Amino acid sequence: MKPSAAWGNDLAVAIGLLTMITATIGINIVANFVSPAFDFSNCSPQKISFRTGGMIAAVGSILLTPWNLFNSPELIHYTLDVLGAFIGPLFGILIVDFYLIKRGQVSVDDLFDATPQGQYWYRNGFNPKAIAALIPSVAFGLVISFIPALHEVANFSWFIGVFLSGAAYRWIARDDRAPAASRFTSARLPRKSNAPLCRGTAPRHLPSDKLALFLLNTLAPIWNKEGCPDD
Repeated sequence: MKPSAAWGNDLAVAIGLLTMITATIGINIVANFVSPAFDFSNCSPQKISFRTGGMIAAVGSILLTPWNLFNSPELIHYTLDVLGAFIGPLFGILIVDFYLIKRGQVSVDDLFDATPQGQYWYRNGFNPKAIAALIPSVAFGLVISFIPALHEVANFSWFIGVFLSGAAYRWIARDDRAPAASRFTSARLPRKSNAPLCRGTAPRHLPSDKLALFLLNTLAPIWNKEGCPDD
């Protein structure tokens, strides 16, 4: 083989490795760093910054040695079943809470209110009814994951968790449902008076399907509608 050909092969290998390393780092930063960093930071925003939360996630990911999971096909299946047992119930509670309990209504101001006065503060920052629905649903998913006779059923732990947690939360939080009348709103945005809907005058409670419409109306290039103050 000519030296030039060998050098060309080495260069191609180096470029390929550099591309793979860059892609791996980029994907892990976006998918596996930003999200847990925010999660840890939100646990105690006064004490844990985004950077500290990211460091906790980075160190924890090394201590867990996830690469060992791929040494055993059985272990990786157990890991995925356990993840499904946790993620499924969480998804079920979120869907039921938004569509059946709150009926698609969002209090935008309270989404950013981390004080006891906020609508989503619940009890000390936790929703006890959601936790009450989550724990037994997760426990059931874990039980079927570690019983050999139910191994085939454990493959559907995510779907089972969604159904169990959703049904449980729907029953536990039945007294918290939004008024039925709010489910059927007019196609026009609600107004408290005949005054025009101007930028920055969003109602505190706005159905989610109208939220996008409101943003489109208020963020449109033409701001100065008749009766609205000039910027």
